[in-house]
Amino acid sequence: MKLGRSSSKTLDRAITFSIVAGVALLALVGLVFATAYGSRQITSEAISLHNTDEVLRSATVVRAQLAIAVHAGAVDRALGSDSSEVINLALGEAGSALDDLDTGIQALGRDGIELPPGLEEDAAQFSAVARAVIDAMTENRYADARALTEQSLTSEFDSLVVELVAMRDDLVARVASADALLGRVGDIARFLVAFFIPAAIVLLYRMLARRQARQEALESRLAAEQQLAKAREEFVATASHELRTPLTSITGLAMLLEESSTIQADSQSTELLGLIISEAGDLARMVEDLLTAARLDVGALTYDFEDVDIARAAADVVDSMQRAGVSAAVDCEPGRARADQTRLRQILRNLLANAHKYGGTDIQVQGRIEGNTYVCEVSDDGHGVPEEIRERLFQRFVHQSQATTPQGSVGLGLSIVHALAQGMGGSVSYNRSDGRTRFMVRLPLASVEVGSGGKAPSGEILVDDPIDLAAFGS
Repeated sequence: MKLGRSSSKTLDRAITFSIVAGVALLALVGLVFATAYGSRQITSEAISLHNTDEVLRSATVVRAQLAIAVHAGAVDRALGSDSSEVINLALGEAGSALDDLDTGIQALGRDGIELPPGLEEDAAQFSAVARAVIDAMTENRYADARALTEQSLTSEFDSLVVELVAMRDDLVARVASADALLGRVGDIARFLVAFFIPAAIVLLYRMLARRQARQEALESRLAAEQQLAKAREEFVATASHELRTPLTSITGLAMLLEESSTIQADSQSTELLGLIISEAGDLARMVEDLLTAARLDVGALTYDFEDVDIARAAADVVDSMQRAGVSAAVDCEPGRARADQTRLRQILRNLLANAHKYGGTDIQVQGRIEGNTYVCEVSDDGHGVPEEIRERLFQRFVHQSQATTPQGSVGLGLSIVHALAQGMGGSVSYNRSDGRTRFMVRLPLASVEVGSGGKAPSGEILVDDPIDLAAFGS
C-alpha cells in the first residue's frame, strides 16, 4: 500500500516536474522567439526610421543650400560682389542631397512598410521644383530662382515634411513598442536599457558641447569681421576727410588765381592752373568713389530721396566740370525723377569723366521721358567699349585701356554708377549705335514709386534689374 502511494507520489512529482520543465522550456522558447522577433522588428523599423530621417535630412539640406545660393546671388546683384564659389558649392550640395532624397524614397519603398498616400507624390514635386531652382541659378536667372523658392519650394517642402514627420513618428512608436516588448523578457533587456541610457546621455552631452563650441567660434568670427569692417570704414572716412580738406583749399586757391588779371595775361600760367584744377577734380572724384565703395561694402550708404529736376542737375554738373577741362552739350527734356540729388550728380560726374578719359571729343548729355522713367544719356563719339570687357563693364577695377590702373582712375567709376542707380530704384545700360557710345541711366519719375525701374530697349546691355538696397541694410 505504501509502495503504491510512493509510486504515485513519484509519478506526481515527475508529472509536475515535466509540466514545470515543459512550461519553462516553452517559456524559454517563447523568450527566444520573442527576443528574435523583437530584434527583427526593431531592426526593420530602425532601418525604415533611418531612411525616413535621411530623406528628411536631405530635404532640409536641399532647402537650406538653395536658400544660401539664392541669397548669395541677391547679394551679388545688390553689392556687385562675386560669390560664385559659394553659389556653386551650395548648388552642388543641393544636387547631392536631391540624389540622396530620391534614393531614400526608393529605399523606404523596398522596406516593405506602408508609405503615406501622398509621400511619393510630394517628394517628386519637391524634387522637381528644387531642380528647377538649381537650373535657374545655373543659368543666372536669379529672379526666377528666387520666385520659385518663395512661391513653390517652401510650400512643397512643408508638405513633404508633414508626411515625413508623421511617418517618422509612427516608426518611432513602433520601435518603442518593440523595445518595450524586449524590455519585458528579462534581466538582459533591462541591463541593455540601463547601459544605453547613460551612453545616450554622454553622446548627447558631447553633441551639445561640440555645437556650443562651433557656435562660439562662429560668433567670434562674426565679431572679428564686424570689427574689421568698422575699422575699414572709419579708415576710409578719415582718409577721405583728410584728403578733402587740402583738395578744397587747392581747388579754391587755384580758381582764385585763375581770375587774376596777371595770371590771365600769361598763357602758360593759365594752362598750368587749368591743369591743377583738372587734376584736383579727378582726385576729388577718386576720393568720393573710394568712400562710396567702402560704404557700399558695409551696407552703410543711405539715400535722401527728393524730386530732382534732371535737366538742371545735368547742367550744373557740366558747368562745374568745365573748369576741369570736361566740355559737354546738354539737351534734356523737362522732367523730375525721384532720386538722391547728391548721388545723381555723382553718377553724372563719373559718366562724364569716363567719356572724357576714354571717349571722343563730342560729349553730349541728353534726357527724355520714356513711360514711367526718365532716361539720362551720356554719349560720346569715341571708339566705344572693347568687346572683351562689355560683359564686365560695370564691375570693379575693369578699365577700357590696357593698363591695369590707368592714370586718374581707380577702376570704380562705372561700378559706382551701377550701384547708385540700383540704390535709387533705377538701372544703367550701355549701347553702341550710330557711331556713338551711350550710357543710359533710368530713374523712376517723381510720381512713380521708387523701385519700379525700367527695362533697356533692344540692343542695350542692361545691368541688373532695380532692387532695394535697403533690404540689405543700406
